[in-house]
Amino acid sequence: MESLYALLKRWATPRNAFIALALLLMSMTLLSLADRPLAALAGGEPKLDLRFGYSLDTIRTLFAAYGEHGRQLYAWNLVIDTPFLILVAVTTVLFVALAFEHQPWNLLLSVAPLVFMLTDLIENAFFFRILATYPDINPGLAALSSILTQVKRTAWYISAVTLIASLLIVAVRAGRKRLSCPAG
Repeated sequence: MESLYALLKRWATPRNAFIALALLLMSMTLLSLADRPLAALAGGEPKLDLRFGYSLDTIRTLFAAYGEHGRQLYAWNLVIDTPFLILVAVTTVLFVALAFEHQPWNLLLSVAPLVFMLTDLIENAFFFRILATYPDINPGLAALSSILTQVKRTAWYISAVTLIASLLIVAVRAGRKRLSCPAG
């Protein structure tokens, strides 16, 4: 674990963190744009990823509202989601490493973004399987994906707060550093 921590410290530079943040914001924008047609097809209803749990009936109703074209859009939406989930984890972990210099805090605060990334990847795989088998959706897979989505959403909220707090700490430190340096 120490070597992973050493690698993280080498990569955790303000430049890398802000590049990751810029990429995350671009990914969020792209994903938001990709979500709009799905919401329109479903009468404004959010896609499964954005719900805090759902039932087999909810999946069937939503996928029926999407139609064949909408279900294909949802599959592409899951592809677009993949860079987003990776960037959430990377960006948060980089800012945590910059904001909190003690290893135990780095590791503890990095758990939620890593759980978010892992559960979102698995959730996407489950959704691909559900899309591929629609309308014959496995009830167990639907129930498991709902539980996974709940864990993912919880990890997302914790990750978002952690990222914002870490970003603010890094920004305040940088501002203080600039104010303390004599002008040139």
